[in-house]
Amino acid sequence: MAIERRFSIMHVILEPRYSGAETLVRDLVQIQSGQGHRTSIVAFRPAQADFAPEMKALQERGSELYIPPRSLEKFRRLKWVFAAIRDARPDIVFAHSMLPSLYARLAFLLTRRAPIVTVLHTDDDLSNPVLFRMERLLWKWHACVVGVSPKSIENYLLRTGHAVPTRVIRNGIQTDHFVEVGRNHRAWRETIYKAAGDEIIALQVGRIAIQKQQHVSVEALIRLQANGVRNVRLVLAGVFEEPEYRERVLRCAQDGGVADRVQFVGPQGNIGEMLAGADVFLMPSAWEAHSVAALEALASGVFCVFSGIAAFADLKTYSGVAMIGNPPTGEELGACLEDLVKTKAWEYRYERDLKGSSISRCAAEYMRLTEEYGRRDSR
Repeated sequence: MAIERRFSIMHVILEPRYSGAETLVRDLVQIQSGQGHRTSIVAFRPAQADFAPEMKALQERGSELYIPPRSLEKFRRLKWVFAAIRDARPDIVFAHSMLPSLYARLAFLLTRRAPIVTVLHTDDDLSNPVLFRMERLLWKWHACVVGVSPKSIENYLLRTGHAVPTRVIRNGIQTDHFVEVGRNHRAWRETIYKAAGDEIIALQVGRIAIQKQQHVSVEALIRLQANGVRNVRLVLAGVFEEPEYRERVLRCAQDGGVADRVQFVGPQGNIGEMLAGADVFLMPSAWEAHSVAALEALASGVFCVFSGIAAFADLKTYSGVAMIGNPPTGEELGACLEDLVKTKAWEYRYERDLKGSSISRCAAEYMRLTEEYGRRDSR
């Protein structure tokens, strides 16, 4: 009788927080732990306060956490990963983004070696010249490089020219959850937003950063106001990653006279409910690889507006989706929203087939990688 294999699986991240890569790791660890594998998470920064309960829940399910009480830098990061590896004895390591991957590979030069799979969560993880120089030294210690989109793999190979094994594994989400809560639009609209009868809630989810282009959404609101549309409230949910950019967005809203209808709510753990209550979802990103937030919005049934970047090219086939330019402009987004107001397309919920975007499919692909590259846990 065959004995089912069990692995010690380690995930290395920069910081536990409500962001695409980290929520993906959370979901993967939930599934992997439930399958009987030993799981561990290593981070270089403490968990953000609102994400700490997520980490505690994983720990209660048996996952081992190596989360420092304060932020670590440089050599302290290396020592931290080194100690975690000695303790957890992973059979495979998934390092999420280039910086955690570099530290993980450096640590494995000093201790028990296990296959390291680097997961590229953006289209170009090597745009930083320092990371690029380090990658030129350490590239041989990849077991495999995973991209969440074909473009991320293409850019990695073009930049490095290295012949490393690669794989594309698109992100996955808990589709059933977002579909289910999305059916209760009216209830969540009242509970989450306390929206007035004719008020339109436009939600944007993502880090407050130039990549996500929140200023474009504010400029669209200003255009709407100039044309007499004053019943749209813009809700911005996401971590404040670039303080200077956040100030820019605030100034834009204040100078345009719409600050009273722009709401920063920070990172949120109830994105499913927020999407369910929203009337429109905005994502005027300048660039993306494969957005978790976009998948969540599509599953929720909310009307979606995306920028015309390559990562979103396939999304225009879904019902209730509008595409604007690349790069997107506030003028164009405003015109799109004005048309939505007139046609009342925002009042409907849209059923979309997202079976191929489930977290179970994504986790199965990660497990196939684990079985292909991971060592059997000898214990």
